[in-house]
Amino acid sequence: MSTPTTLPLPDRDQLHQRLTQAGLRATQQRMVILEALLTLPGHPTAELVFRRVRPAHPTISLGTVYKALDSFVAAGLLKRVADADGTRRRYDTDCSNHHHLVCQDTQEIIDYCDPKLDQLLQEFFASRGFEHFQPHSFSLHITGVRK
Repeated sequence: MSTPTTLPLPDRDQLHQRLTQAGLRATQQRMVILEALLTLPGHPTAELVFRRVRPAHPTISLGTVYKALDSFVAAGLLKRVADADGTRRRYDTDCSNHHHLVCQDTQEIIDYCDPKLDQLLQEFFASRGFEHFQPHSFSLHITGVRK
């Protein structure tokens, strides 16, 4: 498993701009939650985000973090991703089309992009003749064990 690294800190103007472009008010709480998401490695849980922001913002609640994350998902700033057993919500700041490989042992979620796989999936659905459904993107959730 790779060692987690902290990503560079986005500045306040970038955070404010991301929120307002998504149609959200750039409140202090939303800004610190978004900052935590953008600097935490991998696909964090709400609890991990909460633990990151709580020391500097002791009045913030876990409920506030969940509400902010839900609003970020609704606004298209995040994608919600399930862990290996589907019991905990994780969050992905990469909203591009990609797949996830989920390790059952470590709960690690690995982003996986493969245009050839996407093309095969497009061809598969086209050959099945779904008359009332036209897929335009795919996101596979593949569970297994990392070796």
